[in-house]
Amino acid sequence: METIFDYDPTPEELRSLAGPFGKERYLERVTPDDALAGLSMLFAMRRDGARADAYARRIEDDDLRFEFCHNDLISSSKAVNAASSRTDRASRAA
Repeated sequence: METIFDYDPTPEELRSLAGPFGKERYLERVTPDDALAGLSMLFAMRRDGARADAYARRIEDDDLRFEFCHNDLISSSKAVNAASSRTDRASRAA
């Protein structure tokens, strides 16, 4: 089974994806869908949206796949706030 460890994750990526347990513990408990979810998150963190989406679409659990395919990693309020900030700056510049 393909996992995040096939792609040489950085220490920061490992903290986010495998937690404090390390490779052996991760591999003991990971299911095929968990592995695909981890790969999707890994490539999202690396800003490779196409690969992240491709792994997410392979998840068999409908609820988990929906979560990954329809939930970007930036909260909607943060995106709205960022857009508002840009609009405010543009208004002041004009």
